[in-house]
Amino acid sequence: MKNIDPKLYQKTPTVSVYDNRGLIIRNIDFHRTTANGDPDTRITRHQYDIHGHLNQSIDPRLYEAKQTNNTIKPNFLWQYDLTGNPLCTESIDAGRTVTLNDIEGRPLLTVTATGVIQTRQYETSSLPGRLLSVAEQTPEEKTSRITERLIWAGNTEAEKDHNLAGQCVRHYDTAGVTRLESLSLTGTVLSQSSQLLIDTQEANWTGDNETVWQNMLADDIYTTLSTFDATGALLTQTDAKGNIQRLAYDVAGQLNGSWLTLKGQTEQVIIKSLTYSAAGQKLREEHGNDVITEYSYEPETQRLIGIKTRRPSDTKVLQDLRYEYDPVGNVISIRNDAEATRFWHNQKVMPENTYTYDSLYQLISATGREMANIGQQSHQFPSPALPSDNNTYTNYTRTYTYDRGGNLTKIQHSSPATQNNYTTNITVSNRSNRAVLSTLTEDPAQVDALFDAGGHQNTLISGQNLNWNTRGELQQVTLVKRDKGANDDREWYRYSGDGRRMLKINEQQASNNAQTQRVTYLPNLELRLTQNSTATTEDLQVITVGEAGRAQVRVLHWESGKPEDIDNNQLRYSYDNLIGSSQLELDSEGQIISEEEYYPYGGTALWAARNQTEASYKTIRYSGKERDATGLYYYGYRYYQPWIGRWLSSDPAGTIDGLNLYRMVRNNPVTLLDPDGLMPTIAERIAALKKNKVTDSAPSPANATNVAINIRPPVAPKPSLPKASTSSQPTTHPIGAANIKPTTSGSSIVAPLSPVGNKSTSEISLPESAQSSSSSTTSTNLQKKSFTLYRADNRSFEEMQSKFPEGFKAWTPLDTKMARQFASIFIGQKDTSNLPKETVKNISTWGAKPKLKDLSNYIKYTKDKSTVWVSTAINTEAGGQSSGAPLHKIDMDLYEFAIDGQKLNPLPEGRTKNMVPSLLLDTPQIETSSIIALNHGPVNDAEISFLTTIPLKNVKPHKR
Repeated sequence: MKNIDPKLYQKTPTVSVYDNRGLIIRNIDFHRTTANGDPDTRITRHQYDIHGHLNQSIDPRLYEAKQTNNTIKPNFLWQYDLTGNPLCTESIDAGRTVTLNDIEGRPLLTVTATGVIQTRQYETSSLPGRLLSVAEQTPEEKTSRITERLIWAGNTEAEKDHNLAGQCVRHYDTAGVTRLESLSLTGTVLSQSSQLLIDTQEANWTGDNETVWQNMLADDIYTTLSTFDATGALLTQTDAKGNIQRLAYDVAGQLNGSWLTLKGQTEQVIIKSLTYSAAGQKLREEHGNDVITEYSYEPETQRLIGIKTRRPSDTKVLQDLRYEYDPVGNVISIRNDAEATRFWHNQKVMPENTYTYDSLYQLISATGREMANIGQQSHQFPSPALPSDNNTYTNYTRTYTYDRGGNLTKIQHSSPATQNNYTTNITVSNRSNRAVLSTLTEDPAQVDALFDAGGHQNTLISGQNLNWNTRGELQQVTLVKRDKGANDDREWYRYSGDGRRMLKINEQQASNNAQTQRVTYLPNLELRLTQNSTATTEDLQVITVGEAGRAQVRVLHWESGKPEDIDNNQLRYSYDNLIGSSQLELDSEGQIISEEEYYPYGGTALWAARNQTEASYKTIRYSGKERDATGLYYYGYRYYQPWIGRWLSSDPAGTIDGLNLYRMVRNNPVTLLDPDGLMPTIAERIAALKKNKVTDSAPSPANATNVAINIRPPVAPKPSLPKASTSSQPTTHPIGAANIKPTTSGSSIVAPLSPVGNKSTSEISLPESAQSSSSSTTSTNLQKKSFTLYRADNRSFEEMQSKFPEGFKAWTPLDTKMARQFASIFIGQKDTSNLPKETVKNISTWGAKPKLKDLSNYIKYTKDKSTVWVSTAINTEAGGQSSGAPLHKIDMDLYEFAIDGQKLNPLPEGRTKNMVPSLLLDTPQIETSSIIALNHGPVNDAEISFLTTIPLKNVKPHKR
């Protein structure tokens, strides 16, 4: 097997050292880059308080520095409140954050590292306790500003007619206002509109007069309409400009066709057909441009090994990517058999990339091909070859060097045929993991001065300053600094309350003529407007087809200002690689628009197009993300610098991906991807290849498609506990042992395998408890408790018997196995394989020891679709149904448990405190239960959310 020497991994186990409480106090890794070299022992040290809470972690690099300099601090220090929640988090990368919760455990006051005070207000105790507002105050401000206001629907007939009773119907946030106008009976969003703030206006929703707030908003209102089937699968979506997307599914609920109707035009097909394997993996798809893509998988591991894209009308294959892996799932070569081997300047140039790793699975060497005139990689983008010409490609080799903390410190590039040889040096702070390009400073002691207290970089390159808002989101980049200041070239951004980028404005000054390019981001639609000092020069709508199989389809529709050498309503099918990077663009006839290949950390190596105009309209590139004029990639939660392979700011999720808050995908960028800027995964790409039916579940901030009003309560990132080693040698275990796990026998979907997670420098990323994780409990005090519950539902009992004999299910149901898997994370068995994407995403924010309170907040403060909500109060209407809906009585006997220290503790007398959740099971163990539910809310008016189906045998009709 290529690029693999087994001797490299000999005597490089991962060792975990436990104290007498079963807590991991040392993680020991052995690093080696050559088979004959001596391994470097790297020890990550952890300390705990008397309660067993992790209160200190330090990586090998900083520990070594601390031996000669006592002023060096650990990577993280934590302090906890009396309930065990993080009270103060001090990070060398992200600064010091203090979070105070109220008596109900909800976040009340947060003081960020930059000194911003955030205060949240909730409803009074006599009401459900929902969030009402968020106020923020910077150190420079004398009073606070209310940056978010939430308006909740009442119980009027008009509101109930649209299923809005009890819903957040208006959310005024940092971008403007989102209005929820109609919900379906299943809780999916039928109609929603947004209205942005005036460009010069900052969010400040003070007072109670909404009329005053309206004066802060721009005139344009953007409305998105959707329809769904009875299962909650999206059928049609009409965007803010009247373009309609239509989707269809097979009997298994998997996507098998999609269509697009531009406003005022006839419908056109986007996906003609899709074929899946028995494991649910995509095998073949045919698009509206008659291009066919076929997938092949390794039989033993189900890893993707081939992607072939071709036209059926001729013999030419457009793309034929072949992947080869090492035994643990690292990609070691990618070959494009659709391309021919070329010869240039007496060298053989093959369409192949190879990759070499160290004993910690960090990429240390890569080879491939690049354009002969590419030059040194920087924030600037290379010009494409026009027309496409692959005769002037040359070979390159790149080597990567990392320090003992996992920081990329050097990129050496060599291209002998063109003498394009250079080294990119990165200067890392001697006190943190903050780092910058060495052209900014070569002194490690000066690096921290180039960041603010929260770990946000203040300078991109020399002369380009960065400004951040109160929430740690990039607000402005100064592209060109001029003496007068007001005429600086700049690009600035605006985000919604849940972190989605809603607006991008690029302002440039040239020859006494100001030009402004404005991009408004809406569900499946981008509005791109270009204006000069006197007129609008371009009005472009970019329609993104949300479900186009593997290809991301974008349609360019000009209202005005269309360039001459490009067709209006041009369809651009983008075909990507394993990590989602856009490599091939085809038009509606299957003809090549552009081709692009990338260096491992995201720079462009090859870039060819059939004309310059079409090339200029490609915005989605590396990892399927948008590249801005700054050269940065926008991922959702963070921005990424591809020329140095680092994030621009510290990880807002804390230690979810280890102690180094700037490291990109564990220094393994060919195998892993980061879907939103929080942590790496391989599951995201595989999930895209096994696409199931589409619902209105909230997408990640970088890829919003059908966004409901999303209320995400900010909480302090919890420390991820050190994880135990499960193997001393490379195995086929999945990354982190908590991301994807090999499917057990009997499962219908086989998950692909990925690199073993215990080979990662100073890593405590994917939490795994050091405590006992058995769900069994002693028989002491075990007895069932009788529950009488009520559910309002527009379906009569007779209709339930005839059409829904299985009982009440969630809109996005978990089967029994998945529900057991989900519940088991609260007792230390953190296996998220095959769970829904949004469920996994929320689990990842809960830290090493998720609590039932986390699940309760998730259900109450988000539009969760994976539970069935009922109440023990007969006057409570469940699920937003109208008062005239049939009421169903549910009787069942269940065991009730608290979870303390990740162990089930029986509660035979039930809960004694309001809003303190408990777990309900029909057997004493999670792994044998067929009914699993969360009991939360007031003690005498319990709110119960079922993870499993409510059997109809327990249901009877009830008269009001």
